[in-house]
Amino acid sequence: MVPSRTGIAVSLACALMASAGLVAPTHAADLGEIKSEQSQVQLSLKSTTQALGKANTKLQKAVNAAAKAQRSLVQAKILKKAALRESKEASAVADSARVDSEYAKSSLILGTRALTRLERKLDAQRADIEDVARAVYQQGPLNEVAILMSAQDPADFTARMVAVNYVSREQQSMERVILVSSADAEMQEVKLTALSEKATTAQAQADRELRKSRVALTAAKKQQRAVVQLRKDKRQAVKSAKKYKGKIKNRYERLKREERKLKLAARKAVAAAREAAAQGTAPQNAQSPSGSLIWPLPGRSRGGGVGPRIHPIYGHNSCHTGIDIGAPSGTKVQAADQGSVATITRGGPYGNAVLVVHSGGLTTFYAHLSSTSVKVGQSLNRGQEVGKVGSTGWSTGPHLHFETRLDGTPYDPMGWYGAAMRAVPC
Repeated sequence: MVPSRTGIAVSLACALMASAGLVAPTHAADLGEIKSEQSQVQLSLKSTTQALGKANTKLQKAVNAAAKAQRSLVQAKILKKAALRESKEASAVADSARVDSEYAKSSLILGTRALTRLERKLDAQRADIEDVARAVYQQGPLNEVAILMSAQDPADFTARMVAVNYVSREQQSMERVILVSSADAEMQEVKLTALSEKATTAQAQADRELRKSRVALTAAKKQQRAVVQLRKDKRQAVKSAKKYKGKIKNRYERLKREERKLKLAARKAVAAAREAAAQGTAPQNAQSPSGSLIWPLPGRSRGGGVGPRIHPIYGHNSCHTGIDIGAPSGTKVQAADQGSVATITRGGPYGNAVLVVHSGGLTTFYAHLSSTSVKVGQSLNRGQEVGKVGSTGWSTGPHLHFETRLDGTPYDPMGWYGAAMRAVPC
């Protein structure tokens, strides 16, 4: 049997849809699915562009942080040099103080020795004057008069007078020497006390400067560690920002390529659908199905719903076109209604995923599966196993991402479970 032009057009449309990685039961449903996917890609592209802008902002902040680190690095180097200079100056002062201390100690030793000699001399002088005083005492106070009166003639008297005056002057001289020596001894003691205090002060100064030098050296070492850490922080900040920016750019380019691919597939599918419609043989869309679906994970409750949200992996704004149902890995996932398997995808944002086509333009989508239990084109019964719960793709933990679409437009799945029927609001 030779296929008709209409059949060829339909086959061409299906082939084009398959080339885009999509299979659907009707041209309109396929076209709607592609447009919906294209819309989702555009939304994702927009959110990625926003994420790229955030990455650029983070990069700028990192560059600013690096510049600040550089300024801090320069300041740390200046502080390090100042600390080293202060340490050297303190060491020099400490050395000078140690020299002064040693000189004062040496002077103290020499002064002590001089005082000892002076005291010995003073003791000898005191002994001499004590001898004179003893002789005078023994001879009595009139001894000098007796000596003069016993002179034989005037010449002898004069000689005796000279002798008596000499003895008197010697006695007075010895007394003056003793007085001077005593004063010298007292002065020497004062000098020794001053030298001792100077030595103590010099030693204390040396100790203070040594401690100051050690503190300055410790500060210099601390600044050196700060210099090393600031250099490391600067390199890490720039590296992290560039890595983040590169990651977002790669994802941005990937989504742009996917958008171009979907646009090309959509144009070809639209052309094929128009050709079939021009011949008046294109099937009409069925009415939206009524009734309910069975829950794909019996006994498990819904988690995240549909609508705008912050992406849990990348942190940018995104549109959640389905609901999340948490369950342990390996839990059986069942088909919400009878239908046929349109596509099975592996990898990418949804990981292992199955798209099932039902009647009336309805499709259900099961994503992040750990494994699939069906194959493309397979007919499914209501409640038949589709796969098992997992955490593949862009997922933060084991759960099922479940979507429902009418003619390619995503609807809130809860509309089939008692809630109001509404399209996803983003």
